[in-house]
Amino acid sequence: MALRSFDSLIHETLIQVGGEKYRPFMRLYSAWKDIVGPLLASRSHPWRFRDSVLYVAVQNNSWLQELYLRKADILNQCRKIIPEDIKEIIFMIRN
Repeated sequence: MALRSFDSLIHETLIQVGGEKYRPFMRLYSAWKDIVGPLLASRSHPWRFRDSVLYVAVQNNSWLQELYLRKADILNQCRKIIPEDIKEIIFMIRN
């Protein structure tokens, strides 16, 4: 029996539990660290994906500004991960 990483197991479980409706969000959530890097990922996370808008929860104003400055790159990376059209990313302070 092959051993799988814990992250891989969590990812598969989230996708199975979320079903088709939440699959795009789960894919973004699982890839967030790869999209923004470990430091920004530790200060933010995808919170909601509704009507082609990705809402991202951010720890405070400083990190919100950093993400906002990288918004175009983050949007492009997100579009590579899910085929659904993401029209906008909204960053908001939320713990």
